[in-house]
Amino acid sequence: MLYPLERIIFVLAVFVSVGLSWVTFSKMFKVISRGTDPIDWKKALANFPKGFGVFLSQRTLFKTRPFIGGIHAAVAWGFTLYMAVNVVDILYGMIPGFHFLPNNIIGDIYRFFVDIFSLLVIGGVKYFIIRRFLANDQKLIVNKPVLLSESAKKGMRRDSFIVGMFILCHVGFRLIGASFEISLHGSDWSQPAATVLSFVWTWLGMADGSFVIGEHISWWLALGLILAFLPYFPYSKHAHLFMGPLNYMATKERRSPATLEIMDLEAEDAEQFGASKLEHLPQKELLDGYACIMCSRCQDLCPAYTTGKELSPSAIEINKRYYFNEHLTSLAKGEETTEPLHKWMLSEEALWSCTTCGFCVDVCPVGNEPMVDILRIRQDLVLMESKFPQDAMDVFNKIETYGNPWGMSPQDREKWIEGQNVPVMREKGTAEYLYWAGCAGAYDDRGKDISKSIVKILNKANVDYAVLGNEETCTGDSARRIGNEYLFQMQAMQNMENFEKYGVKKIITQCPHCLTTLKNDYGEIGIELEVIHHSQFIDQLLAEGKIKPEKNLTDKITFHDACYVGRHQGEYEAPRDVLQAVMADKNNLIEMKRTKDQSFCCGAGGGNMWYEINTGKRINIERFEEAIETGAKKVATSCNFCMIMMEDARKVTGQDETMEVVDIAELVAERL
Repeated sequence: MLYPLERIIFVLAVFVSVGLSWVTFSKMFKVISRGTDPIDWKKALANFPKGFGVFLSQRTLFKTRPFIGGIHAAVAWGFTLYMAVNVVDILYGMIPGFHFLPNNIIGDIYRFFVDIFSLLVIGGVKYFIIRRFLANDQKLIVNKPVLLSESAKKGMRRDSFIVGMFILCHVGFRLIGASFEISLHGSDWSQPAATVLSFVWTWLGMADGSFVIGEHISWWLALGLILAFLPYFPYSKHAHLFMGPLNYMATKERRSPATLEIMDLEAEDAEQFGASKLEHLPQKELLDGYACIMCSRCQDLCPAYTTGKELSPSAIEINKRYYFNEHLTSLAKGEETTEPLHKWMLSEEALWSCTTCGFCVDVCPVGNEPMVDILRIRQDLVLMESKFPQDAMDVFNKIETYGNPWGMSPQDREKWIEGQNVPVMREKGTAEYLYWAGCAGAYDDRGKDISKSIVKILNKANVDYAVLGNEETCTGDSARRIGNEYLFQMQAMQNMENFEKYGVKKIITQCPHCLTTLKNDYGEIGIELEVIHHSQFIDQLLAEGKIKPEKNLTDKITFHDACYVGRHQGEYEAPRDVLQAVMADKNNLIEMKRTKDQSFCCGAGGGNMWYEINTGKRINIERFEEAIETGAKKVATSCNFCMIMMEDARKVTGQDETMEVVDIAELVAERL
């Protein structure tokens, strides 16, 4: 189709584009290589089926915003198809007389899909341009008081416009080129859109010579845009097209979203703990910045962001990306950065606002983990700079001195069992299950009520269990989430000595934070425990017929999912099954508008139980207002921290006389 001179020019243009692309892509991967904990590219390539599956199915787009996700998926599928289309079009232009399977059913099917997906891509991109630039959809905007760099503020809209217009023009000119070809050679109803467009040219009275010129111009514009855009790819949000699947391939499996690898605090060559500067982050977390699609899904249910605080998980990755763009050459050369992450990637207040609910990690379509960045920066501020909320210091001191964050005597830890038939390990010697009451279950008044309810259930079911009593000490969960790795490891060692002493292998606990720490964080240290949440254990007892509570609860009730049971452990049904076991009418369980994997946090996780972030609305109030909207008389929980936060919100919202907060174990124990 092309004239000889055009072919020569195209070959030269390809060489120039590939050369420039090699430079910019090399810089991008050099930036990623600046991180610690190198990506094992052999393992990443072995994960190709996983990354390719995400790329091909686009399934991660449908976790939230299914309508918009569907449109984006159609654009992605169409653009993927265009990778093959571009190859065919190059062959058509460079090889005289070339046509892809003419007069063949396979060729007709190919042309039909290209035609239809061209329309879908054009329509989808127009929708996204209107949504971002005319409708100014708030879901795409990072609002104040979140820290967003000036380059990000300017670059986001510019970048979105460039990418949108690139796709629109590339696909549009290709469709126009196909219509000119049809005008020259006759109707082709395997390409309905292009054929209809060809009628327009005929109606306008264009001659054959104009069709030839139009076909050549369209071919050059469609493929020339690809050549022009390729070197710009690393600077563009469109890099997520291939960096997203690569991110999934490079992701290491975590025991839970908030569980980091164990830090070697005794290493002789250790100069840095946690992440202060960009190069302290692992390579995978630098890759996150390039994979980010800037869709801001991660902030849709972020408890800090939606209650007006300075944290947006989206802004973390966006700031990261534009910092890369601003310093691409110097970073690629290996020059050291000087600015601490908490000065440009997110503010210090934002850093402490994170409740580690896990929503941002769970919902990200490209596998980013902004919450992990936060945990690493916290480690730096605590261990290297001693900069953290004053209330957190009080908690550290109380845990270190008393073995609990309440600062109560360790000799009072087993007072809650007085008058209860509760076996203690030091007397019993061994048991199939260790019942772990936790600090809240031993010291908080409502927590003690839950503990008593659980032992009543265990006794009724004749479970072989015992408690550690005064030998139990804090797991170190809050210390670790706040960033005090030293205190966490100290607490873990104390508990692990007791586990070894009594041969503990199985643990039941009502505290999701203890559950995650004992099961996952201790697992990283090297002790593998079978830890089960009380909702799951009670559900098992019910299924086995070992307990048979009366089904006489008649009040309307709503259930609040604990983040560390739901998103962190993937358990949503067990607590609801337990509730149904005591309800006279299953329809009396009324879900809040945000529930299960879309549930909203109580605000206590990530250490926020112990210090107050005064910016914006209190998270527990936001959540309890949802419970009020259901019209339920009872709010059921399955977490000590959630219980405390919901009880507080009940009083603040003036519902202390009309609504009740209960744990699922209490409801079962009352009916045995």
